[in-house]
Amino acid sequence: EKSTQTVLSSNGSICEAQDDYNDPAISFKKGELLQLSINGNEVQSLETGQKSVVPMKYIGYSRVELLQLFQFAIEIEILPYRFDLNIKAEYFVQEINDAPGLHSLRMQVSKQKLFVARHSFQALHKDGLSFKKGEVLKVVKNEDDEWWYMQSFHTDNIGDVPISYIIPIEGKYSEMYYKHVYYHIMDHNVAKERLSRQADTQKGSFLINKSERKPGVPRQHTLILNNGVITTYHRIHFSLNKCSIGKSVWFDSLNDLVHHYMMKADGLPCSIKIPIPKQRNMPIAVNKEFEINKSHIKFSKCINAGQFGETWKGVWKGEGPVMIKTNIATNITQETFIDAANILAKLHHKNIISLYGVCTENYPLYIVTELMINGNLKDYLTTNNLTPAELVDIAIQVTEGMIYLGEQDYIHCNLKAASILLGYNNTVKIANFHLAQHLNGNKYWTVEEGTELAIRWTAPEGYTLNQLSIKSDVWSFGILLWELATKGHMPYPGMTHKE
Repeated sequence: EKSTQTVLSSNGSICEAQDDYNDPAISFKKGELLQLSINGNEVQSLETGQKSVVPMKYIGYSRVELLQLFQFAIEIEILPYRFDLNIKAEYFVQEINDAPGLHSLRMQVSKQKLFVARHSFQALHKDGLSFKKGEVLKVVKNEDDEWWYMQSFHTDNIGDVPISYIIPIEGKYSEMYYKHVYYHIMDHNVAKERLSRQADTQKGSFLINKSERKPGVPRQHTLILNNGVITTYHRIHFSLNKCSIGKSVWFDSLNDLVHHYMMKADGLPCSIKIPIPKQRNMPIAVNKEFEINKSHIKFSKCINAGQFGETWKGVWKGEGPVMIKTNIATNITQETFIDAANILAKLHHKNIISLYGVCTENYPLYIVTELMINGNLKDYLTTNNLTPAELVDIAIQVTEGMIYLGEQDYIHCNLKAASILLGYNNTVKIANFHLAQHLNGNKYWTVEEGTELAIRWTAPEGYTLNQLSIKSDVWSFGILLWELATKGHMPYPGMTHKE
């Protein structure tokens, strides 16, 4: 049974500890999630990160993987030989262990999309999926970078799942998960140092680095690989929307390239196995005085949901009504989310949204601000017939807030009607600071690769030069004035983003 477990858990499968184990190199409790390495008996605790060789009697096999193997083998009728289909999965695995068809069967099973939850998660919106640590999930749809639509094998429930909470058992979706881990953008020497420092000379440790943007120097993609002895470098070539190492085999995407070299070395010093993750150090919260006990925040109504998160109306216990911004179902990073709170904490003006506090001690994160009862300006314009005098007053208030922002050396980078909130008597508050930047005395901010700008509101230099400045905010303000004049119509009507 244990030799069977070794074979079937050989590609980084997740299993549970069968008993408590204490050793200077690694300690874990019964039931703790462990990840097996390639050799099949070295394990890493998902709780502590400790890694060592452990006697096999302490390691449980991945029961769900075996059941999936059994079920899938029956479905596609590729059983190595005939036997009673009513037998238990464990006996099936023992029988199949030494069969010639094991490898091909595992290749078929690898097309499944199985993940295991490394942390429990409580969804706060109707489209989310709540699950507990250890649950096995199957990908239904993965069109987003940070959230995937998944189904739990334990509850059969379906919903959105943050991929930071899951880890692949194995299979064709493993490399899609790892794409969020192994892809770096940094200086070549920094990338080299990152691998040597983090990989601990484990054979197969790797990352893919895209060199930083430098004037007159073309950007390059490089696979940096530790073969257990030295670090090697392999340039990735791109041509006609395909990529290749050595120009002998071409792939449709980096994911396909990574998956290929995970399966076999094919000219590399060794196959790639262990992706080196990005450094994602969670920023310290604005200030401990701003930290709010999450249990004191109660949600009542979702008032907006989009690519930059959800906004809720709620109550702060003992304080009153508040507006709560969460990083649920958002494609912005946790760092960016916290940065927006840090900026708000430094701004104090009657026309800029006031920060009350943050909840950052665990996921999801909250930014708690004053409640603006009339919502955002774009929606308000389409449902209320404002007089010219009221429209001018709103424009003046936005101007005053933006003047203050510029005086503090900040640029907003996302100024539009949807980023303006209204309270009683059309009181204006500028909000949505997730793209805001402090210029630090510079004339402009260089837009980082991957930043999603609002193309209909962004000044041309944001796209032609990758630069934004206070003058760029003035351009956006001009588009906002157009929204006011047209009662909330979309700028450049009838035109696509490309046009």
